[in-house]
Amino acid sequence: MTKNIIKKKSPGGRILIHKVKKRSQKMYCRICGTLLHRKAKKTTKSRKHATRPLGGDVCHACLKTTIQSVEI
Repeated sequence: MTKNIIKKKSPGGRILIHKVKKRSQKMYCRICGTLLHRKAKKTTKSRKHATRPLGGDVCHACLKTTIQSVEI
């Protein structure tokens, strides 16, 4: 039996197979590794995305330090 298949018994006595979707993972900052305050990454592609540079990949503190170091 694999991890993503569950066998259920219906009231009529038939055995049904249900496939379980993968759970999404928590998002972490690429630089410092802190937990990002946003919803977990979806397995499907979505049109919604962060408008700031490196949005969703880097926390606000690391983004601020990288922008300041580039400007100098």
